[in-house]
Amino acid sequence: MTVSVDSRSALPYSSLMPRTFQFLAAALLLAACATTASYDETWSWDSPLFDEEAVLGQAGLLSSQQDTLFTSIWTLGGGALQRRREYQLRTQHELWVRRQVEMGKMSVEEAQARIRDYVPKT
Repeated sequence: MTVSVDSRSALPYSSLMPRTFQFLAAALLLAACATTASYDETWSWDSPLFDEEAVLGQAGLLSSQQDTLFTSIWTLGGGALQRRREYQLRTQHELWVRRQVEMGKMSVEEAQARIRDYVPKT
C-alpha cells in the first residue's frame, strides 16, 4: 500500500500561515492599544485638582506604559517601581500645592497640612 502525498494539498495550508500570523499580530496590537490607560495630558500645576493618573501618565509610570520584561528585570520584585511612583506623586503633589499657594488659592497653613498628610493612592 503506497501513500501518495499530493503537493497541491499542502499549498492552501502553507499560504494561510502568513495571513494567520498577520491576523494574530494585528489582534494583539489592537488589544494593546485598546487597554492603554488614558490620562489628562493637559494637566499642570495650575490645574485646580491634583490628578494622580495624569502625573503618573506624564512621567510614563502607569502600569500600561511599562514594558513587563524590562520592569521585571530591573525591579526584581523589590517594589522599585512602586517606590518610584510614590516618590513622583509626592514630589509633584508638593509642587502643585506650592503653585496653589502662589496663585492665592490656598493658604500656607493649609498647604503645609496637605503636604504633611498626603498619601498617594496608587
